[in-house]
Amino acid sequence: MSSRRIPKRRKVGRERRRRKIYVLVFALLFILTVFIVMRAVLSLPYESVDLSTLVKVEFEGFNEDGTALLSVDDEAVDALLSKVKADYDSAWFHTTQVEDSDYVKFRESLSFSTPNGTGLSNGGQISIIASCNEALAKKLKIDITSKSGTATVDGLMNVTKIPLDEVFADLDVSFTGVSPSLEMTITNNSKQPLVSKMTFEAVNPKEYYADGDVVIIQAAYTDEMCEETGFIVDRPSEECQRQYTVSSDQSYVASAADLPREIIQKAVSAGRGAFADANEYGVRIFCEANLVPVYINQKATFTYGAPNFVSAYFKTVFPEKAGQLGLSHNDLDIIYDVTISQADGKSCTAYAAVRFSDIVKNSDGSYSYDFSSPQILSESFYSARVKKNVVDSYANSYDIERVNP
Repeated sequence: MSSRRIPKRRKVGRERRRRKIYVLVFALLFILTVFIVMRAVLSLPYESVDLSTLVKVEFEGFNEDGTALLSVDDEAVDALLSKVKADYDSAWFHTTQVEDSDYVKFRESLSFSTPNGTGLSNGGQISIIASCNEALAKKLKIDITSKSGTATVDGLMNVTKIPLDEVFADLDVSFTGVSPSLEMTITNNSKQPLVSKMTFEAVNPKEYYADGDVVIIQAAYTDEMCEETGFIVDRPSEECQRQYTVSSDQSYVASAADLPREIIQKAVSAGRGAFADANEYGVRIFCEANLVPVYINQKATFTYGAPNFVSAYFKTVFPEKAGQLGLSHNDLDIIYDVTISQADGKSCTAYAAVRFSDIVKNSDGSYSYDFSSPQILSESFYSARVKKNVVDSYANSYDIERVNP
């Protein structure tokens, strides 16, 4: 059996189709290769950068007590972004669309920190840790090669450290007056160059202080003072504090329990000396008693009998009102009854109060007071009116206790 012969025309046609397929496949492979290469080229970063080179490092303070200040190095960032933008603008094709605001946002995303940026000494090193918006960096085709670096400390001024005890060694904190109205005086007697320039003030100062109060005194100084004198305290200015306890040799008596009976008795006796001129209150007393005053040579003729003790009240001012104008720290009010008579023989009983104020207890247990000039504070025909004037009307400012001689 003989083989079948393929016509020559058909054979040539097959060869042509085969060649076309080869050309088409080659063309597709070429195009794909070009596409892959172009994409790889387009995805390459424009610039590579170590983020730690974009930081500006400054040192302030003093040797062995310096501080590192980190901020964005605007010149370095400007240079980087200018190159990146120029590369973007000159590129034929872009895989992403970049806006001008993206460059601004990248700059704003830069931040720098250091874990050992305090207590620095010249010659030491600090670590720098940088960060940014990495997605934005990729969009801008910025390749981040590193995010950490180091810097060497320099430029810190050499100074001599002094201890806290030396700061307060020659500070005089004194209190004058009577507790709880002591006034504080702070005197800096130091000859030490830095300390002599310091200012000393109380933390949460008060106008007046009481015996036993604790006062915190703050010493303040500036870097300029340290540079000028060549000294520095071995701790920050905000930690330069010392406590002082207020002490006084005298305190106003603040409780009736602390007022001896013999002093009350002396006050009662001294108070009788206030009843000298009955004409001062006589007319008003007689009018309140519905009696007619008698005048001789146009002068009243009232006289006092012997005053009798009725009651006594010891008042101590509330702490929050101590020192306010018109308020004494304590009052001993003594009420008497006394007969007032006039020339025609008519008489009536009046009630009067005498006040002694600001009785002081001394540190040695003795007391200081002035009973030498007693004066009548209030007088009336009505006993309730006198009590109201000298006792009840002070209930909003004083702690009031009745006492007995």
